[in-house]
Amino acid sequence: MKRIGKFSVLLIAVALVSPALAHGADSYDEQHLASPAPAKNFQGYLLQDSAEITRFNSGFISFKVNAAQGVESITACSSLGQSGCEFTSKQFYRAVLPKCDAVNTVDCITNVYAKNDDGKELAIQPAGIFADKGKYDFQGDPSQNLPTGGGAILVKIPEAPHAGGDLYLIKSEMVGVRDTGNSPTAKFLMQRMQTGIFAVAIEKGTFGFMAMSTDPKQYPTTDWLIGAPVGNPPETGKCVMSSATECAKGYPLPQNVAFGLQFRMNNQLNGWLHGRMKAPSITLVKEAAGTQLLSVQANAIKVPLIDVWVNNDVMPAGLKDYYAALPKWGSTTFGTKDQPLSEIALRRDGNDGNNANTMKEFVNWLPVIGDKAQGMPTAWMLKTMISFGDTKNESPCFAKSNGFAGVVSTNAAQYLDGPPTYKDGTLDYKVASTHYEADGTTVFKGTYELIMSSALARCIYKFTAAPISATVSITSENGEANAATTVINEKNGWLKLGAYGFTFSSPTVRVKLTQEAAQAPTPSPVATVKPAAAKKVTITCIKGKTSKKVTAVNPKCPTGYKKK
Repeated sequence: MKRIGKFSVLLIAVALVSPALAHGADSYDEQHLASPAPAKNFQGYLLQDSAEITRFNSGFISFKVNAAQGVESITACSSLGQSGCEFTSKQFYRAVLPKCDAVNTVDCITNVYAKNDDGKELAIQPAGIFADKGKYDFQGDPSQNLPTGGGAILVKIPEAPHAGGDLYLIKSEMVGVRDTGNSPTAKFLMQRMQTGIFAVAIEKGTFGFMAMSTDPKQYPTTDWLIGAPVGNPPETGKCVMSSATECAKGYPLPQNVAFGLQFRMNNQLNGWLHGRMKAPSITLVKEAAGTQLLSVQANAIKVPLIDVWVNNDVMPAGLKDYYAALPKWGSTTFGTKDQPLSEIALRRDGNDGNNANTMKEFVNWLPVIGDKAQGMPTAWMLKTMISFGDTKNESPCFAKSNGFAGVVSTNAAQYLDGPPTYKDGTLDYKVASTHYEADGTTVFKGTYELIMSSALARCIYKFTAAPISATVSITSENGEANAATTVINEKNGWLKLGAYGFTFSSPTVRVKLTQEAAQAPTPSPVATVKPAAAKKVTITCIKGKTSKKVTAVNPKCPTGYKKK
């Protein structure tokens, strides 16, 4: 066993179940269907990074609770004014953001753009909305911080073709809640924002929609706000989004195109962003009206997909211990006490966050996963760090960065969505993945990029306004240096760091910022005052009848002469 930060992991891992790829040879990893359970008494693990962003359509639900604070009923609302949608206990929304227009002026997308490798702006053609009339679309209310939730934006980029055509789907989602426990007149609190760009083609057929359930039985407590999705037939796994009659089927994103989005946000963006992209460029501007303009540009990147099953009888001990400590929530989704695992097949979802627990879960699955991924789909995604009202970033240093700290991006299968850990003068960042891509022979090379507010960095480190230097090192799980190419620069108020080409399974990226001591100012030269030239005096010297004049500063008569 080797120590990996807080975790231990077997470095030599054997897959206990050979996972079958659930798509045909003529399809793509972006259309991956989750593999079925081999039998009862198995547990599975699916890490399909785009799933958390794509799984739900828009929805706005209002809870009513009974005297025991149990969920009595849930109403799907089309607006705040709808009957049955009065704010009595808790309300929750998932809003797929629209394009800005005369009706929706905030919490919307103002611009979509793309550039090729030469920096040429590519023409963008509007192509409608998917799906045009969502079952649970709702109208927002900016006065209550409630965004409008509708369908995803479709555009065509003829100069950026992909394997399925030239159609792209932009799904940008805000997730938020308000609770009478905070205040009977509370406004909505945006818990997170996430956005993704997907290469798609529209396929006609019989499909389904993904929406939040309104069944109270799916909500063990009012704190559990996800609920089981409804309308998700198995064949829609290949769909980025689907309706009853259409599927937006996914294809690989071109990696030689920089895609860009601009948002106008009524809900304020604070803290850190994290994502799946390469060479990101981010700006956040506060407007006079109090709104924010967020601009994001980056290239797509490939990210490992994990899809495995293991028999409970031979599950690694670390994995058993990890799940034994988790709450069951009274639902078969998490494995109930009254229904033995031997009687069910239970798939674990690795797509609901990037935190210390999901990192620990992934590391404990590594002996099952083995050395290679089950797919390498492309991705262009950006998310806010999930805070759920956490105020740990509200410090004087974050105030200096206007509340926006920066962006962390990596292609690692699992990572922590928050900022690097500051300890002993370094910023440490943990990532984890398989050693090889899905073919089992191509070594998977890691990327890590950090864009950090210069003001924040200077405040944390107590630096002056002088230029900041940095070193980036990669340390493998056995403590050895892991070779990587690094890039460091500071420009326009942002410190940019990058590490590329390192290998896995669970290395630590370590950033050390330094600054030369400020040099004492060179003293101004002191003017040298020259003494005034001494005045010469003339005297007359005589010797008998002979006389001479002598001129000097201190004149003296020659020998034999006397001063007259």
